[in-house]
Amino acid sequence: MTKSIIFRVLLKRGLILPLTAVLAFWYFGVNTNVMNTRKCLATGNHITHSHSSEKKQIRWDSFEDRRNHLRKTCDSMPKFKQSGTLVSLKGQYLLYDSKHDFVFCMVQKIGCTFWRRVFHLLTHNISDLYSIDNYKVHQETLPSLERLHINKTGRILQSATTALFVREPYERAVSGYLDKLFAINSYYMETLGRQIVRMTRKNASVEALTCGHDVTFTEFIQYILEMKRKNKIESIDHHFTPIYIHCSPCAVKYDFIGRMENFQEDTTAIFKQTGIFRNRTISMEIKDFMGDEIRITFKEVLVTRKALSHCMTLPEMYGRAWKTLQLRGIINPDVPMPSSQNVTLEMLHREAVEANDPSRVSEYKHGAFVNLYKTLDRKLLEEFREYLLPDCKLFGYNDRPPELFS
Repeated sequence: MTKSIIFRVLLKRGLILPLTAVLAFWYFGVNTNVMNTRKCLATGNHITHSHSSEKKQIRWDSFEDRRNHLRKTCDSMPKFKQSGTLVSLKGQYLLYDSKHDFVFCMVQKIGCTFWRRVFHLLTHNISDLYSIDNYKVHQETLPSLERLHINKTGRILQSATTALFVREPYERAVSGYLDKLFAINSYYMETLGRQIVRMTRKNASVEALTCGHDVTFTEFIQYILEMKRKNKIESIDHHFTPIYIHCSPCAVKYDFIGRMENFQEDTTAIFKQTGIFRNRTISMEIKDFMGDEIRITFKEVLVTRKALSHCMTLPEMYGRAWKTLQLRGIINPDVPMPSSQNVTLEMLHREAVEANDPSRVSEYKHGAFVNLYKTLDRKLLEEFREYLLPDCKLFGYNDRPPELFS
């Protein structure tokens, strides 16, 4: 066994104390490389960065802090020690790269498409992540622990480098709502949307019951909480179920717990540690991500306009797509959609790119986030807090964000 593998095994089995772990990381040559906030360019063993050595050390300490916090919280919440099993985990969420002995637990609405693209790249000679079609990559069968015997799965999880990403739970809920129920998404509108309308809306119109195309954020939250009251949390679509159900973080010891809020930096650290893109140049620019989101949002209109023609007019679909990009912070919320009667998807795409300001995405997105939660009454918000509380505690997020509860 190599020194790095020995170290990971000792760390997983709790035989290395936190301070010793930091020193061991240094001894075994784990170099810290933090990516520029705008761009990550991984070339062979080198990842460009522009931060001081002090900040580099903090980067690795952050992973250690997250592991320690999770371990202590799990010890104080015994019921989560046994939440989930390897049987349910390996079939649904654990991607495995045997060449680099790397296991990644996918959680929907936390960079899932990005990581599926990463695993696609590992078996294809492509250098551009965003050239991979998002529809295709979600239908592709990627290497996982699904077909392995549970004993072998356990052994792999003990020796492999393991990682998952987490996200601020209130933001993840908004992202799921926007992506699956607000944006143009015929499948979710016709299945989950109609179900939510039936469950939550009194005197719903025939159109709403047939189409499920106008579910409000309040109705979405009411649906989640009604399923919780019926003890059917695990029956909720996996885009909206808690993170702990996906990855059993108290049962599986993860080497890396990345945060969506530090996505580029944490992803770079994982790439560096695993060496999965050694000798390859992979570009991950934020402008590529924004362009990808704009393209996907308008493509959905093109793909589904016939299926939804009995529910929405084409201008209404265009308007919904434009508003979706505004709520995601990708385009300026004060820029109106082009109103020409002859507007085309190409025109909308061009105007959306013009209205995109990467430096203000977080500002625009946060404003929309707060406004959506303002539509909930206090009682509903408090009840939803209880639903999100386990994830908040396990991963160190504030269960009462001041902008929502003050």
